[in-house]
Amino acid sequence: MKKFYLSYILLFGIFILNYFSTSAQVVIVKNDSAVLIFKEKIYDFGNVKQSESVTHEFKFKNTGTKPLVISDVVRGCGCTTRKWTTEPVMPGEEGSVWATFTSNIGYGHIMKPLHIYSNATVPQLDIYIQCELLNEKFITTNLDSSKNTLNPH
Repeated sequence: MKKFYLSYILLFGIFILNYFSTSAQVVIVKNDSAVLIFKEKIYDFGNVKQSESVTHEFKFKNTGTKPLVISDVVRGCGCTTRKWTTEPVMPGEEGSVWATFTSNIGYGHIMKPLHIYSNATVPQLDIYIQCELLNEKFITTNLDSSKNTLNPH
């Protein structure tokens, strides 16, 4: 009899754990809300020279049933400027977030976030710009083949 109750309690415990673990993974989306969907979340500018400004337009769509309003776009650093569609984006319509990157210091792989705040079902989303920031001194030295010490031929 004790084995029966013990098995019952164990089975009930597994059921409860399974219920809570799967219910925590479900995102509830209201049918009467704005939904912000970006066509791309990361854009790579490729090679960018120091002091060069590059801009990319991230397009998004409101796939919800209510107007979408972006309240703010917070940049990850001072080397990035941003602007965005400020008027409400109606259901089924598109808008944009523009990111401009300019850096006078550093080199190598750069990845900068933009934090998008809106009235959508997911109120904060991140998009990213990235590039290989080239140092002018490095470019000049390596492009001059007569001074290339790595390949003397």
